[in-house]
Amino acid sequence: MRFRPVRASGVFDGRRQVLIDNKVYRGRPGFDVVTPLKLASGDRYVLVDRGWIALGSYRSELPQVPPPPGAIRVEGRINLPPAHYLELKVDAGTGPVRQNLDIDRIAAATGLPLLPFVIEQSGDAGDSLVRDWPPPDFGIDQHRSYMLQWYSLAGLGIVLWLALNWRPRESRVFESRPTRDGSSSTISSPRPPGGRRTLLLLALVALAPIVAAYVAYYGFAPTKRVNYGELLDPRPAPAIAGEYPDGKPFALAELRGRWLLLVVSGPDCGDACRRALYATRVARTIQGRDQDRVMRAWLQPASAPPPSAELLAGQPGLVAARVAPVELTRLPIDVGSGAAILLLDPRGNLVLRYGDDPDTERLAKDLQRLLRASQIG
Repeated sequence: MRFRPVRASGVFDGRRQVLIDNKVYRGRPGFDVVTPLKLASGDRYVLVDRGWIALGSYRSELPQVPPPPGAIRVEGRINLPPAHYLELKVDAGTGPVRQNLDIDRIAAATGLPLLPFVIEQSGDAGDSLVRDWPPPDFGIDQHRSYMLQWYSLAGLGIVLWLALNWRPRESRVFESRPTRDGSSSTISSPRPPGGRRTLLLLALVALAPIVAAYVAYYGFAPTKRVNYGELLDPRPAPAIAGEYPDGKPFALAELRGRWLLLVVSGPDCGDACRRALYATRVARTIQGRDQDRVMRAWLQPASAPPPSAELLAGQPGLVAARVAPVELTRLPIDVGSGAAILLLDPRGNLVLRYGDDPDTERLAKDLQRLLRASQIG
């Protein structure tokens, strides 16, 4: 069903429209606009993802994208929301903003009889929404299942050929038969070939790939789920305020919308700061095309000497700010005169904690896993 082209006619229900938060397009945070469509063929509804719109200057000012009124015909493709997603707190169900596109929750909140899929609208509807959908991709796991089935079939074909062409020592049957003179004689004849073995082998060829794929999927799931960084109890980061190097006011909450690698340093960290900044820069760069979903920041106590121009020149895209020392004590770290790294999700929740000299490759792997699993940021 996924990615099949579809056309639907009906009327949009703009009163129950929702905005799916933390959708990034070309490095800019925004929302996916999802509107229920009452189908003309009955009383059922289907959710239509009408496209992406950028976040405004303030998160409190939600974009206004009313659907077109009256009867309308929608063209697009069918998609299924992910069955598993990252969620740091349960949606309250009030207001238009949602963390994730969960059809069951939206149906429960709106009371609408929703179909179990979403239509991703295509074409230009003249509403300034971006509809640059990713190309169809069923994921590597399905290809691995196909590979396992076909290799199993090939292996069983070899076994079947050997079994059918192998000739064991001829087995003979001895029986006594009467002769014309009244005596009896013993006659030996080859035992007739049995067809039961051939039938069983054919059944094995048909069933074994299915059984092998089922066992591989359900019986050999990875059990090691160990992250490198120290996992924190997800909670919102404190509302830390300070100043940018140019004296303008800074607020940590302004950095929400993307994953954040936050370096926090003591008054005189020196090499520890350089190591932490280098690790975050490399970990972000390793993400490739997903690096736009990650930003970096550095919080210094106001009593620390300002960073040198040479240091900042080697850290492109770094957001640096100076805050009161008491502000840093509200974070779950104790840097002393060193540094530490915190990883925050796009909603501003604390997720992982690292020292000032982490294994860069393993830090990048943690970040890669979160980006792959996350539907936000």
